[in-house]
Amino acid sequence: MVAVQKQVGGRGPLSTLQRVQGPLTLGLLTLIPVLIYVASDPGPSFTDSFSTLNSMAVMLGLAGISAFALNLVLGGRFSVVDTFFGGLDRMYGVHRRNGEIAYLLLLTHAILMFWSRATLSAGAAFDLLTNDAGWEVTFGVLALTAMTVSIVLSVYVHLNHEVFVYVQRSFGVIFVFAALHVFLVPGADARSPLLTFYLAVLVVTGLASFAYRSLFDDVLVRRRDYKVVEANRLTDLVTEVVMAPEGKPLKHEPGQFVYVSFESPELRAVMQPYKLETLGRSALFTLRPGEISQQFHPFSVTSARGSENLSIVFKAVGDYTRAVRKALEHGARVRVEGPYGGFTLKSASSRSLIWVAGGIGVTPFLSMARSLDGTEYEVDLYYATKTQRQAHFERELEKISDRVHGFRMFQVVEETDGFITAEKIAEVSGGLSGKDIFICGPPRMIDSLRTQFAAQGVPRHRLHYEIFGFAR
Repeated sequence: MVAVQKQVGGRGPLSTLQRVQGPLTLGLLTLIPVLIYVASDPGPSFTDSFSTLNSMAVMLGLAGISAFALNLVLGGRFSVVDTFFGGLDRMYGVHRRNGEIAYLLLLTHAILMFWSRATLSAGAAFDLLTNDAGWEVTFGVLALTAMTVSIVLSVYVHLNHEVFVYVQRSFGVIFVFAALHVFLVPGADARSPLLTFYLAVLVVTGLASFAYRSLFDDVLVRRRDYKVVEANRLTDLVTEVVMAPEGKPLKHEPGQFVYVSFESPELRAVMQPYKLETLGRSALFTLRPGEISQQFHPFSVTSARGSENLSIVFKAVGDYTRAVRKALEHGARVRVEGPYGGFTLKSASSRSLIWVAGGIGVTPFLSMARSLDGTEYEVDLYYATKTQRQAHFERELEKISDRVHGFRMFQVVEETDGFITAEKIAEVSGGLSGKDIFICGPPRMIDSLRTQFAAQGVPRHRLHYEIFGFAR
């Protein structure tokens, strides 16, 4: 899948407070049950090794289950949360890190709990791994084991998008077992009604968020119906899909992206649930559970602001995008959710802009360029590709440059011009002072240019970047 999927920058120039308010809030909400436990009577005890290890395990467990619940809330993809974190994709970055923290807290909780029992006897410790300790403990063991398997599959196994989505949804079921463990085991929550209430609120909120996004999303999540009116194969790999609304059209800001699901019999026939391909002496088995029409994939919007039709452009590099390119038919029904993302002209603090696009990362800039008529922006677009053939939108951008005063497009072809650099951009554009810089492309290009622009003295709040290829 190639679409614009990761962004840091938000809906406007982010202050230091705006950049840290999301993580700080999550940290505080995670620590609150620990603080309540410490203040409760009786609170943690550190009189001997057993009590010390047990108390530390309880505190880590309280923080872990809280972080786990909050991660389900982040996964709900709520617009208010999107805004609070300065953009959906920025929020997903926090979501990933918070998930890692939740797992480490819960894993350490289990280790310390086992260790504390080991100070009594080896048998007492290993009883925790059997049903002899009771179902309340077994629920916790099952939750941690399943969580470990799901994380290993997500991080270390190359899964197709559909399987990856189902693995992620398994965390909701895992959370149910973790919550049962928390409330059934006699512990800290039994000592404090306030702690019990707080944990109950977090658990209910987390489960409600999971149900909203993963169980009842087709009913509760607002989506719009479209139909395909054009599927233009621009090159051997790049395709543009134009969709007409079957009701009120979606309104978007240039640079945003949407989640799209194609309801196409032809596509469903190509994306078979099970497929076995022979590859020489080996074989490739593909598992794709669930209805393909219920799988939503993110794509950049390339249509202009105010356009009734909605268009997306993608490069066929994954099995899903290759299938869409091959099988999508005229008239196919489409469900669209969004728009999302803060990589927009509204995030600029200046009217003088520099856009840097790497390959198919030009897609958000297409929507921006198509929306420049009647605006007062001064824009230099640097369109970087490996070869001349990969500059798929060169002619259209040149026409916009001829039509719109203040818009210039510069091609940078790697095989003849070398890599794009901040120094070259500063030289061609007459310096970087007072200009907002937008970058979209491969992660390596982003990282390199961020460092270069910082060395050129560009303030952090004037750098806006978006990385495509954020499937996970």
